[in-house]
Amino acid sequence: MIRNIQRTLGSFRVALAVGATVPFLVAASAFGQAVQSSPAGEAPATQEAAAPLTSSAATTGGPSPAAQPSGGFSETDRVIVTGSNIPTAEEVGPNPVLTLSRDLINKSGESSIERFLIDQPIAQAQNIAPQNNATGFTPGASTIALRGFDPRATLILLDGRRLAPYPIGIVGIVFVDLNSIPSAAVSSIEILKDGASTIYGADAIAGVVNIKLRHDYRGGEIQTFYGNTADSNGDAGRFTASAVFGVGNETTSMTGVLNFYHENSIFNRDRAFSRVPPFVSSNASPGNFQLSPEAVAAAGGTPVIDPTTGEPLPAFFGSPGIGTDGSTPASDYIYSRGRSQTFNFNQFSGSTPESERYGGYFNTCHKLFGI
Repeated sequence: MIRNIQRTLGSFRVALAVGATVPFLVAASAFGQAVQSSPAGEAPATQEAAAPLTSSAATTGGPSPAAQPSGGFSETDRVIVTGSNIPTAEEVGPNPVLTLSRDLINKSGESSIERFLIDQPIAQAQNIAPQNNATGFTPGASTIALRGFDPRATLILLDGRRLAPYPIGIVGIVFVDLNSIPSAAVSSIEILKDGASTIYGADAIAGVVNIKLRHDYRGGEIQTFYGNTADSNGDAGRFTASAVFGVGNETTSMTGVLNFYHENSIFNRDRAFSRVPPFVSSNASPGNFQLSPEAVAAAGGTPVIDPTTGEPLPAFFGSPGIGTDGSTPASDYIYSRGRSQTFNFNQFSGSTPESERYGGYFNTCHKLFGI
């Protein structure tokens, strides 16, 4: 609640009676009665107390005893303005923009831009990451998805300009590969965390990611990074190296970047948590054959017996066993009521593909006539 202190208006009304018109006094008296409330401990004014506003005493400028304000305060509800036509500076935008500087990227410890962006809270599970795409349709590619939408609803810009999409995309999903941008060339990243379809179209429903490259850089720097897991085989080596240089003056500047990235592949069988999947496939090789008791008996095998009736089952499965070449005799087959042979596809599927990327960036700027 907002507490407004109202002063006594009696003396002020008498002073105005000398040089003001009668209608103005009526309005002043009415305003004083509208905002006045009873002092603490007194009963609030009733409707009869406002009656002298239309009496002859009010029209002649004389204060009515019933209408005399006695001072005090009144309590009103808080008013919150949700919109305004007041012009603001151009830097103040209506949409929330998250700005990630180069210093923040370096402090994150991530070796690539895509890993840094995917770590942001605004990124959702619809991201395309290099993990688990070794056997998919986008090997080595990566992109970000905002606000729970799929990647096609997030627009990725490079210095405010659109980029060509990844050439091998998922069916129905077109996205920009973040790994095609040299990480060392990035100066900052701006993320519009709200929809911008009215400006950029339907491909910006979830938001916009604007990657800004280095311009007018002065000096030079070299960075190297190597990382690996504490696993006994140490097969997840990752190495990056980059060089940034720039020269110039007030009219001319040149900036160059060289970037190298290499990451070893990891298979699901290389980790204990992914060595065996939650379910295995029944499409084994050699497979599970559905057989009849007559065919098995004729080939020298032993049909599966139903324990309730003591008779062979009308149909059951048999397999020569995993790793055989197909010449196993029927007497050595494995017979069962269901498919007994399963295939663990995680023994052959990849988790992270081997990636090696080379990148470069060069920018030059010259001001004509000092402009």
